[in-house]
Amino acid sequence: MKKYFIHFIIFSSFLLLSCKNDNYEIEDKKADEVIINFVKENSIPGLSLTVLDRDGNIRYSKGFGFADLKKKSKIDPSQSIFRIGSFSKTLTATALMKLYQNNQIEIDSSVSYYIDNIPIDKKNITLKQISGHLSGIRHYNKDDGMKINKNYKNNLDALEIFIDDSLLFEPGQKYSYSTHAWTLLSLAMENAYGDTFINLMNEEIFSPMQLINTHAEQYDLSFENKVSFYEKNDFDSIIESNPVNNSWKWAGGGYISTTEEMAKFTWNILNSDFLRPDVLNLMLSPQELMDGNKTSYGIGWAIREKNNQKFLGHTGGSVGGTTFVFSSESGHIVSLMANLSNASFGDLPFEIFRIFNN
Repeated sequence: MKKYFIHFIIFSSFLLLSCKNDNYEIEDKKADEVIINFVKENSIPGLSLTVLDRDGNIRYSKGFGFADLKKKSKIDPSQSIFRIGSFSKTLTATALMKLYQNNQIEIDSSVSYYIDNIPIDKKNITLKQISGHLSGIRHYNKDDGMKINKNYKNNLDALEIFIDDSLLFEPGQKYSYSTHAWTLLSLAMENAYGDTFINLMNEEIFSPMQLINTHAEQYDLSFENKVSFYEKNDFDSIIESNPVNNSWKWAGGGYISTTEEMAKFTWNILNSDFLRPDVLNLMLSPQELMDGNKTSYGIGWAIREKNNQKFLGHTGGSVGGTTFVFSSESGHIVSLMANLSNASFGDLPFEIFRIFNN
């Protein structure tokens, strides 16, 4: 009888494993089909997709198309390095909260506490307001869009782009997205930390989290696995993007990484003790305007509502790059990157969530 029972347990386990494998095969096939169709219909040069399950394990990770169209080199989600655009804000915000947790910075302090000689209209903007796009500092304009190709030696020099321009509104009054404001934030962070922003990020975030493929995109750094960057011309043909230098906006949009590393980063921040629960909750909570209304943005983390579900993460747009990295309420992570400017993902990431949300 005992022998029969053991055989039954083994047989039942085999059936469960077999069913699980069958489900995985079906899900993988659906995801393959959806991505292949998207890449074809939207003329995407290359695309990388990584999906983590609720336990932080890689459930699906594949590359489609090419990292470089001329060389016909393939996309590898563990190695292919993309421009992540504004997902850089999520990295920066996490570093900000780590400093806050360590009592090295105060997010409700004004920037003038950390930076001297700030124009009078910006003296009282708080670090928290900047991190929630409530500062009133403008975003890009036609003269300083994303295509700046000047190398800035430091964050202080990069302030020249916007620091003397008038505020759009009184800080805290409205939500208005601004990448420029994050350059000001990064200068405050490095002054509080006592070292450069790049060293701060490496020492407090990338090194402890073992993010070996995540870097500030410096003009003199080259990587074998860095993808080529593309855009579409007026005739909808794929062309190589002109060179840009992102030294003026590392904190807000100047980092490069892989889909696997940004997926693992997101899962670890949301599911480990890297930040204390109270600090994590503060970072992920919607900020409040002067009139009491709440935004859909915390401290460097966007809060999205879709299909009656909440998602936490960020998108990113850059020259030759489009990024989506979010976690669902179930704990799954979808990390999606393309080496094309303005590659509108639309509902694609949420379709991926639906496929793997079991």
